[in-house]
Amino acid sequence: HCRQAIRLALEHVTTRQAFGAPLWDQQVIRQRLAMCDAKTRAAEAYTWHCAWRVTQGHDIVQDVSLLKSLTGELVNEVTATCQQFHGGMGFMTGTPVERLWRDARVLGIGGGATEVMLNEAAKRY
Repeated sequence: HCRQAIRLALEHVTTRQAFGAPLWDQQVIRQRLAMCDAKTRAAEAYTWHCAWRVTQGHDIVQDVSLLKSLTGELVNEVTATCQQFHGGMGFMTGTPVERLWRDARVLGIGGGATEVMLNEAAKRY
């Protein structure tokens, strides 16, 4: 979801004109999109780390709980940020970015809410 939201936002901000220039020309847009990408890459790296720990036979309950809580929050942050880049069009029912944003809400809850996952992780410190 994060990668797709970033891709849709990038397509939009490079083509959407505001005040005679693409939205991409605004530094704050580039910085916020770059931060979304950086956080997504960090979550992807942690995912691979968890997969590696599985192959090494480690107990990964804490790692997976932390990963689930992190990514549940991250997908909400990234999709909301990318949706905002679309302005009012980002909230129109049926648009891809609106659907990603709506789906993101469920990802932070399904399979264990963020708070439940953090509690599971904390029990293992």
